[in-house]
Amino acid sequence: MTIEEALDALKPYQPQIPTEALNFIRSHWHEAEPALLAELDRCIATPLEDEHSALFLYALYLCAEMQCAAAFARYITICRLPPLQLDALTGDILTQNMPEMLARTCAGRVEPLKALVEDEDVYEFARSAGLDALHALVLTGGIAREELGHYCMELLSHRLLKRPSYVWDETITIAEYLRLSEAMPLIEEAYQCGWANPGMQSFEEVSAGMAQPLTEEKLKEWREKVANFKTERELAFFARNWAEEEDSPGEDPADLLQEPQAARRQRQQPAGNKIGRNDPCPCGSGKKYKKCCIDQKIDTAVLGALNSSTPLNRADEWLEAGYYYLKKNLHNKALTCWWHAWQEAKATLPETIRDPGTEECNRLFSSCDFFSNWLVDYQFLIENNMERGSVAVQNGLIFCQEAVTRFPDMSCSLMNNFIETTSHLLLALGKSEQAFSLLEQQIEKHPNSAQGYVVLAALLSMDAQRFNLCPDFHRAQQLLLQARENATDCEDWDVDMRLDDLADEVRTSPHPGP
Repeated sequence: MTIEEALDALKPYQPQIPTEALNFIRSHWHEAEPALLAELDRCIATPLEDEHSALFLYALYLCAEMQCAAAFARYITICRLPPLQLDALTGDILTQNMPEMLARTCAGRVEPLKALVEDEDVYEFARSAGLDALHALVLTGGIAREELGHYCMELLSHRLLKRPSYVWDETITIAEYLRLSEAMPLIEEAYQCGWANPGMQSFEEVSAGMAQPLTEEKLKEWREKVANFKTERELAFFARNWAEEEDSPGEDPADLLQEPQAARRQRQQPAGNKIGRNDPCPCGSGKKYKKCCIDQKIDTAVLGALNSSTPLNRADEWLEAGYYYLKKNLHNKALTCWWHAWQEAKATLPETIRDPGTEECNRLFSSCDFFSNWLVDYQFLIENNMERGSVAVQNGLIFCQEAVTRFPDMSCSLMNNFIETTSHLLLALGKSEQAFSLLEQQIEKHPNSAQGYVVLAALLSMDAQRFNLCPDFHRAQQLLLQARENATDCEDWDVDMRLDDLADEVRTSPHPGP
């Protein structure tokens, strides 16, 4: 076996771990290490790419197992990715194994871990992984218990921003693991002020834990998880759900049209004209009805308002299919259908149509009452399903940007809604500067509309945690005051109520802004 053959053996997603290839790489580590580091670099540079092979995951684990010091900076870079990119690249590995990966490769470099923990721009679960890595170092003798205890006291007293975050909960957990009883007054304050989540564990549970001695058995269990890190064992949890790529071709999107088409045919079946079990199936497959669509359970209420006698063009078919799956709460399928509907609609629409709300535009599509209403429905579906993965977000961003360009004469309210959704999608992709710039341009262009002020203020306050942003209550307050001074529709956007809520935040927050 050669290094190239061993690496190729690690590329397929298959339930059976390629032990022979892994052992070969271990025994030829100095030759394999550069290739594995290069794979980490390639995937870190393209975290949203769909074509990453399993080699990336094996590289993550092997570098940790072999205590590759050069991998440490790569792990830190991964932890600093925006949440969507981080989840696309690592999934549950972030919480399952990243602390051990960091601890095994840091080679005494504790300061980058502390910087990760304290960086408010980093995803809170990645920050917590850095803190857990410090605890792992205590367990394996990398740093002294007293050093971590002192650091936890600093975090609880002044190094953590005084706002709810999972990092607070994890710091309290580590303090409990260390039996850091002197931290109890600070921990109690965190619960009283709402920075710690009692749903994770209550103050009473922390107090009880502090009073219990740590058994050697428990310490040994934690220590072995770090010290005896083995790629096969750690990856087995994930590999059980893998299927070899060659045996799992992706679903043909056109297959999504079959069920809605069958539902439409069933609606078109004349009343009283019952199909016999041995009659040809009306779907046209050539099979007998009992061997084909007899078991189709079609919700006839779905798309019932449509004129089912009208032949559908390709855009209409995708539009109809999206509504069909949306009614069934199958949002991934609905997103896929409407992405294809948009591609077909662009090809159908004449260049002369610049406003989707015109009658000329509506006449082109029979699967929705108004084409502009479908644009809103698709936009709403994207906005509420951003957590479903990178493809949905990237496609959503393309759709929103293309719709704004394609329909420059759309209504102001529809245009503003597209800008709001676009800013959220940019934030999900970690492009905060572009997102904020877009909203600031919206405010400048439409100073009489409250929407831009309100959306930007919300991102700096109540929506900050959703997008992993550092809140700035003072700036949010100023934006709403500007809205009240300039905008003519403040009542529609509850600006006064929002200002009252923000006044409470500014008054009670020790850190109201950056």
